[in-house]
Amino acid sequence: MMSFRSIACRLAASSHKLIGNRMTIYRAVTAIDKAVIEKKLMMRTLSSNAPVKTSSDGVVGTPINFDVASKIEGNESQILTIKLSPGEVLRAESGAMMYMTTGVTMNTTTGGGASAGFQRWLTGQNVFISDYQYEGPEGTSGTVALGTDFPSKILRLSVDEYGGKIICQQGALLCASHTIDIEVEFTKNLTSGFFGGEGFVLQALKGDGNVFVKAGGTLIRRDLDEDQELRISSGCLVAFTQGVDYDVQMIPGIKNALFGGEGLFITTLKGAGTVWLQGQPPQRMIGEIARRVPGGGPAIGIPIGGGGGGGEAGEGSQ
Repeated sequence: MMSFRSIACRLAASSHKLIGNRMTIYRAVTAIDKAVIEKKLMMRTLSSNAPVKTSSDGVVGTPINFDVASKIEGNESQILTIKLSPGEVLRAESGAMMYMTTGVTMNTTTGGGASAGFQRWLTGQNVFISDYQYEGPEGTSGTVALGTDFPSKILRLSVDEYGGKIICQQGALLCASHTIDIEVEFTKNLTSGFFGGEGFVLQALKGDGNVFVKAGGTLIRRDLDEDQELRISSGCLVAFTQGVDYDVQMIPGIKNALFGGEGLFITTLKGAGTVWLQGQPPQRMIGEIARRVPGGGPAIGIPIGGGGGGGEAGEGSQ
């Protein structure tokens, strides 16, 4: 039979071991918290010490660290908030601003003259763009919130990761780093322009930095291999990378073309690269609303270039 002294000694040893375990856990948690704080401070320091860059139209500013400064909020209809530090420049589509806090200024220009404004207009953007800067003291920040003109998902892409160029549908850009340029990307042939659902002109986003683009409905991403082909319904394309070939082809079968609801043509994407698609193109929703407006009369005729999904199965939710 154990003596009282032996029991007391064992209890004391167990208590000491338990306290030791708790101290070990506390030190581990403290170390993790310290590492997280140090990482945030380091990212802010890197952002504040980032080299100043000049855009093609002469705007000078510090690149924004979007990992820390950006936040996408909402579900089916999303908004974007950006925290700006002194010296940083955010370039956004004119008319997209929801609010901006004290100290944030807006400067609206053509972004490089009449020719640059005309190029943006051809790609579905406004002629004018707005640059947002924060002019408060060091160590403080201001906030800009941006919304879309149609219930949309917002997608952030790093142009650097995709070879310095991403091709988008017309009007896709919401905002970007001030070092991103919008250029005209023409379709390769007349058939693609007429029946591809995106027009003759696509939007090429080029430069150094990040872009935020908008897409209607569910947004999915597909990575294509060199010999892989993806057939999509006209208007569902959001963006694709270099190396992907954009074209259209006629839907095989007379019954499919006349009664399939996809129109006479379907868009094809071939080659190695990444494609982003939208489940509810704005043009499709607008067309459905217009069709149901009283007095508009019945829609008669064969649809060309519109309709639902098609092509290869398999999705990955973004």
